[in-house]
Amino acid sequence: MSEGNRQFEMQIEIAASRGEVWDALTRPEIVSRWFASEVSVTPGVGGSVQWQWGEMHSWPQTIDVWEPGERLVTRYPAGGTESEDACPLLMDFRLSGEGGSTTLRLVHSGFGPEARFDEEYDGISRGWPVELRSLRLYLENHAGQDRQVVWCTSEFAGTPDEAWKRLTGPEGLGCGADITDLEEGASFDFTTSAGERFHGQAMSLQHHEFTGVAKSHGDAFLRISIEACGGPARVWLWLATYDGDEAARAKRQKDWDALLASLFPVAARSA
Repeated sequence: MSEGNRQFEMQIEIAASRGEVWDALTRPEIVSRWFASEVSVTPGVGGSVQWQWGEMHSWPQTIDVWEPGERLVTRYPAGGTESEDACPLLMDFRLSGEGGSTTLRLVHSGFGPEARFDEEYDGISRGWPVELRSLRLYLENHAGQDRQVVWCTSEFAGTPDEAWKRLTGPEGLGCGADITDLEEGASFDFTTSAGERFHGQAMSLQHHEFTGVAKSHGDAFLRISIEACGGPARVWLWLATYDGDEAARAKRQKDWDALLASLFPVAARSA
């Protein structure tokens, strides 16, 4: 790594074998149960990985290291666009452990000290702690099960603080703006303005972001977030369930779309 460059590092313990964790990183039908909604993988060195979240975001990569059960390294250009001066960014996943326990270590590197890297670096530093916990939840609680996702997003012209206050207030989710003051593993319990109760355990807590295991919804993965990356604040609501109840998912999607439309009336829409 060049002097002054930045990298994100994280290590997480997962109660699953290395083979199971490797499959969850590399088999498209499994990756889509905890991470991107659409996934394609061409295995082996020189192959490719593509993660896609509908029309919102596409993340294509080239595979540099492919060592099943041990290490996966992919690269992609900073900003997602190939050019002569594009700096390659690397994601290095390393697996260790024996039996039914695996340590997964991720190093995401190549971010220069320049301001043009700030938004991308801040985004992955916020995102990976959430996504790797989603991976752990899937493998430890829902292995082999398909997920049903409710995903809503909206832009808001006001400040992130105001967006967070609206979203978490009594006319919104009803969880209170201070929900991020909880510690990981602490209990949460709130009822939305639509009368739906959520309770469970907090997972990853950051400024304007809450994730938790919703035990009220069969150990579902709940994420509430406000992002502001050089433009309007963007509101995110995400709930991943594994109970196969498509009717409940469709109703919740409709209810959450309506909720965001009432709180942020200009641009609410489903992802």
